[in-house]
Amino acid sequence: MRTNLLVMMLLLGLGYSSNVLAGSESGLYLGASIGQGSVDTGDPVFNVDEDSSGFKVFAGYNFGAIPAMDLAVELDFRDFGTYENSNLNIESDLTSYEIYGLAGFDLGPIGLFGKMGYSNTDIESVVNGINVNDSDSNPTYGVGAKFQLGSFAIRAEYEVFDLDGVDDLTMSSVGFVMTF
Repeated sequence: MRTNLLVMMLLLGLGYSSNVLAGSESGLYLGASIGQGSVDTGDPVFNVDEDSSGFKVFAGYNFGAIPAMDLAVELDFRDFGTYENSNLNIESDLTSYEIYGLAGFDLGPIGLFGKMGYSNTDIESVVNGINVNDSDSNPTYGVGAKFQLGSFAIRAEYEVFDLDGVDDLTMSSVGFVMTF
């Protein structure tokens, strides 16, 4: 009898602790990431092919409709950093706003996800001392992984942006997420 009571208390305690570590299945989340942006224009004349440090901040809502699955909508602001071609005296800053649909699944505290969305990218350039600004809206997609501990998660992502006139625009990042 005493052993059964001890086993029941232990199982109840384990169930309680797993709920504490699981975090919110759904709700509002906020996060920030730092990373490496990479751009390759592929243009033989105005070639820019380099990496730059960047960051993003984001907010989303995980609907939590299915256990162990993430179905969310997410809004991002991103600064890709500054890119240069010193031979042609070109310097460009890239920023963007994005909206994504996100779907993923959880394997205990580890989760994997994919996301697809739409990006509005602003390009502010200085070419030989003359300001040139452009804006482009195109599809974007990415994949990522997270490690969840309660309402806090560490998240790593790789995202690809389909920007007109640019062969490759990507960002690899790592950051944190807090679910409320």
